[in-house]
Amino acid sequence: MSEHHHAHTKAEAIHEAIEHFAEEHHHQPDAHEKLRVVSDAIKTWEHEEVEAMHTGKAAA
Repeated sequence: MSEHHHAHTKAEAIHEAIEHFAEEHHHQPDAHEKLRVVSDAIKTWEHEEVEAMHTGKAAA
């Protein structure tokens, strides 16, 4: 399994999540799957952004 990296932008995170879904499931997500994948990607990306901000402030 590959190591997770934090995408630089929300758009990049969404694109990577859709690609990952297609690789795992061997098909492009349908509309309902895509909504779930996009929503999960945004939640994860925003959570990581908040963590990065807090880590940066703690180190300063």
